Amino acid sequence: PATQILRVGVALISGAIILLGARQALAAGITVSAEDVTTASGGAVEVTVSGHSEPLIGALGIDVRFDQTLLTPHSCQSPIAICNTSVEPGLLRLVSVSLKGFSGDITFATIIFEAIGPAGSTALIDVDVTTLSDTIGVDLLDQVSVTDGSVTIDSQAPLTPPGDANCDSTLTAADSLAVIADLGDVYEAGCFALADVNCDGKVNVADALTILRAIGGLPLDLPPGCTAIA
Repeated sequence: PATQILRVGVALISGAIILLGARQALAAGITVSAEDVTTASGGAVEVTVSGHSEPLIGALGIDVRFDQTLLTPHSCQSPIAICNTSVEPGLLRLVSVSLKGFSGDITFATIIFEAIGPAGSTALIDVDVTTLSDTIGVDLLDQVSVTDGSVTIDSQAPLTPPGDANCDSTLTAADSLAVIADLGDVYEAGCFALADVNCDGKVNVADALTILRAIGGLPLDLPPGCTAIA
């Protein structure tokens, strides 16, 4: 009887350990996904790559591939990563390291594309997580679930030009004002990310000034390859 009781106890403990491990594995899930969005041909569109992680992420690498005949990347903004929009045609890359780590709901990047393809076409936003580890270097790639996104170019969609910070489908001085107001926490510009017209990966007063110069027909001092508002 004592032996039988011991065996039952061991079995119960083993079962509890297995259940705990399963719960920990479930809790350790990581998701990365890109949005499905729609825009008009010639319009600017914002694609967010976001997700969720229970474990702390210490090192991250994400490749975002797209059809360069349908989309042109203009900027990439990320609160946690370095974002390179010119690795090679059709490829954008995010890399990040953090000793403290980051977890919970995460915005990996906000990418601004110009839709250059014809109406009726759809560009896949192919997300590939190439590196993922925790803060002590343990690989987490086997725990990540990835969902690709897309940009559909629709003739019926409103045309949103680069710099259209207030989302009204026109580029005016009101967009420059919306940028300054958002930066000063006066009110939120509905399409704030679209205001990165100098392609430096952030929105600031320099973008508000560039928008004004573009509206006024003045020369624009943009870096090579930046045609967001030219």
